[in-house]
Amino acid sequence: MTIIVMGHIHTGPGEAARLTEALSAMMAAANAEEGCEHYSFAAHIDDPDLIIISERWTSAEALAAHGATAHMKAFNKALGGAVLKQVLVKAWDGAFVRTLVGG
Repeated sequence: MTIIVMGHIHTGPGEAARLTEALSAMMAAANAEEGCEHYSFAAHIDDPDLIIISERWTSAEALAAHGATAHMKAFNKALGGAVLKQVLVKAWDGAFVRTLVGG
């Protein structure tokens, strides 16, 4: 069953820009993991200090394995050194997918 992960990291002023290297490294490493179908961060269009999280995993086991990786530990360390207002990440089990636009 597909697992969808969505969330955000709201940083203090200028912190999102300072985290760019860590965000980029995390995306590259996560996208190379077995079971990762999609992993990305995006800047919010109206708030440069709001980072949007989007992930898609093939299973709960793949997501759990991701949480135990060295690059996840390194990423959490980078976040730990940043001023953060809020971090919120939620996961959903997805059994049904349909295309809304495009193809």
